[in-house]
Amino acid sequence: MDLAAVTTAPRLPAAGIDAAVARARALGRPVLLSVTRPFAEADDALPLVAAARAAGVEAALLERRDHAVAALGAAWAINASGPARFATVREAAASLFAEAVVDGDAAPLALAAFAFTAADPGGDWHGFPAARAVVPRATLVRGGGRVCLALNALVEPRADAAAVADRLQRTVARLRAWSTAPAATPGWPRYAATPAPAPADWLRAVAAVLADIRAGRFAKLVLARTCRLEGDAPFACGAALARLRQAYPTCTAFWLGGAAGDFLGATPEPLVQVDGRSVSTAAIAGSIARGAGTSTDEARAQALLASDKDRREHRIVVDAIVAALQPLCTALTVAPAPEVLRLPNVQHLRTPIAGRLAARTHILDLVARLHPTPAVAGHPRAAALAALPLHEGLERGWYAGPVGWFDAAGDGRFDVALRSALVRQRHAVLFAGAGIVAGSDPAAELAETRLKLQPLLAALMEL
Repeated sequence: MDLAAVTTAPRLPAAGIDAAVARARALGRPVLLSVTRPFAEADDALPLVAAARAAGVEAALLERRDHAVAALGAAWAINASGPARFATVREAAASLFAEAVVDGDAAPLALAAFAFTAADPGGDWHGFPAARAVVPRATLVRGGGRVCLALNALVEPRADAAAVADRLQRTVARLRAWSTAPAATPGWPRYAATPAPAPADWLRAVAAVLADIRAGRFAKLVLARTCRLEGDAPFACGAALARLRQAYPTCTAFWLGGAAGDFLGATPEPLVQVDGRSVSTAAIAGSIARGAGTSTDEARAQALLASDKDRREHRIVVDAIVAALQPLCTALTVAPAPEVLRLPNVQHLRTPIAGRLAARTHILDLVARLHPTPAVAGHPRAAALAALPLHEGLERGWYAGPVGWFDAAGDGRFDVALRSALVRQRHAVLFAGAGIVAGSDPAAELAETRLKLQPLLAALMEL
């Protein structure tokens, strides 16, 4: 990666630095300075993120075919918990962005991740907050045929311009060092894999959920399970993510790494995207395995489209998303029938949903309305959330929570963190779930979770 374009003095503007210092002193509080410049080469940011993580620096990557955001370090961060965590993050970031000094044509942005539930998670997830948002020290954004680099610094009231300039130069120096660092050759550790709960116990839990559905306690519950990996060497998260994005190019590949550990995956499920007053998402629910050949594959796709059980499960998700978005929209378009989303190992029912917001709405307000959808919790929401601790018996942490980015205007994109794993050196916990509705077959649901565990098993273990 060629960083020469941002290492010369004119790229660190004195006027912007002086303005940030003056504003911080006038306000008596820290001010964000963001220096953005076009980046000549659309290079792969994954090696930078991997090198930053190897150096113990907080870093993240959110990547789709047409868009990628890489974050390195933290110029500003906030953790939050409780039912108001989305609003807490939005308000804190809005205050920061409102007073920011921006030199360039791109607004600063923040990356954020939220746990499935409002409380700070424990167990395997100790050290991960219920919500965390970060404005990185350096951000690379690829989209629309160009790449933009942002250098960010929090300028204190007592700071001087020379010190701020030096801090930005040190950020550039670290980027240059990471960009030229030799790629590590991953060793694929031997490992022991343990499902938790054991398949027989999970099947009994599904049977209990079906009994509750027959009793009318809820219409759907998404029951998750895990697979725990213990290796004889640390897992190579960078190599795993490279494998995931190659194998699942239509998914959003994500890697969020910090002091507590690494969370990575490749999710097919968007939560919401906002661009001005345009809003879009998709309902994804209902699954079947891919076929071995073209004719078998197509036959399975048609069976999925014709499945009453899967269509009912899917309709619950569509209706819930529409109910959340419709009051805020002047127009909302829902595909008249689901299509089949084909991934390498599984097929899903998918219904695109798009609309126009009646007024500018911050994406985090929409995330708060939508999360959790019936695709990852159940329906009705309150009954499903109350039942999950009774039937599931695991700490989801950031699994099935929203991960994404937002900018100063409130635009952005969040996806649901599925097909994912929590990695701490030699230990990994993989997550997968299945939607249980009337007519679900416990053995078939178990097979579905095994399909959904395959991407991370293969990526981490070179299967």
